Amino acid sequence: GIMTSATTWLGLVGLFITAALLSYKKKSAFLIGIGFVTVISWFRNSAVTYFPDDDNGNARFDYFSKVVSIEPLNLITGQFTSEIGQVTLALFTFLYIDLLDTTGTLFALTSMIGIADENGDFPKSRWAFSVDAIATSFGSIFGLSPVTSYIESAAGVEAGSRTGLTAVVCGFYFFLSIFFAPIIANIPPWATGGCLIMVGALMCKNLSQIKWEEPAHALSAFLVVILMPLTYSIANGLIYSILFWYALQITFKVLNLIGIQQSQSETTEEKKTGVETSGKQNEEEMDA
Repeated sequence: GIMTSATTWLGLVGLFITAALLSYKKKSAFLIGIGFVTVISWFRNSAVTYFPDDDNGNARFDYFSKVVSIEPLNLITGQFTSEIGQVTLALFTFLYIDLLDTTGTLFALTSMIGIADENGDFPKSRWAFSVDAIATSFGSIFGLSPVTSYIESAAGVEAGSRTGLTAVVCGFYFFLSIFFAPIIANIPPWATGGCLIMVGALMCKNLSQIKWEEPAHALSAFLVVILMPLTYSIANGLIYSILFWYALQITFKVLNLIGIQQSQSETTEEKKTGVETSGKQNEEEMDA
């Protein structure tokens, strides 16, 4: 099974190191965890090497040995097509994927920072979505997948990021990474996997805001949480959850029209009021 894989256990060690350092509020926790696993994986002739003794491993190691390399852009820049039908389908597909991915990512990140209001809105949200759209448009010129905001940014938020200056600094380092592509491209997936698990765990605190006492809210939220990792897509999780939510609401409306009323559960505020009232009554009884 997968749990007998040496690389899986090495990735779990990296996760443990990251979690331990985060517990001590070390801002470099993610870098240290990734670096530790990566360096060990670069040694050849070991059970966890990223350069096994086969054709793929040798090809990776040859590229890795270059250290610095500048790749040409002629194969990806300005590669347009005249297939209008395929372009229309691609535009629609990327539109809803990019829109939903960006919406989910920005909401999660701003909630972690603490600047999102109860409706999920945050200051200068129009600017954030506009920058994301412009970046996606420019990225398409170079044949890139949508250049959008990614949930991995939560690692930076956890490290203390609060302003757009973080994005500028990250952009500068991404520019430098172009020249060190042989090194960056050979960071193994089990080195970064632990950090993604840690980011997901840290984001679970937002689940406390869900109305778990209401079945429609609870199951819709559950679908989002479970389908995103299973389908490898934020957009798919949101779409299925939204469709399920609206299907339930339409069903409730139809049932109401034929006289079957939905029972109303207590709201959170009503429950709090009830608890406070009960507490005051108990205090009065004790005083008496």
